Amino acid sequence: MNYYRLKDSLVAPDKRFSKLARIIKELDAHQATIRVVRFLLPEEEASHCTGARVQGNTVFVSFDSNAWANRARFQTSMLLEQMQELAQFSHVKKIVVNTNRGNTSRESS
Repeated sequence: MNYYRLKDSLVAPDKRFSKLARIIKELDAHQATIRVVRFLLPEEEASHCTGARVQGNTVFVSFDSNAWANRARFQTSMLLEQMQELAQFSHVKKIVVNTNRGNTSRESS
């Protein structure tokens, strides 16, 4: 009887790029984006940043409340400039700040 091990699906992703390996790769990219955004934001705003993702040429940044999202909106032009200096974010043209509560968002370019 053959046993399936989780690490077996990750051993050779170039040969067999399974769904699990793709999900793990996307999660790693998502976590890396969150770390970069938190590093570039002022400490207070960074501690309330709950998520960040890149979609096309836009970075979506989420905060835990409307108050912190509004404060962070004042930082978007500085954040955009600093992110564009990094090779992996050089294509970014816009940052959208929103909260985890509801669907309200405002764009900044």
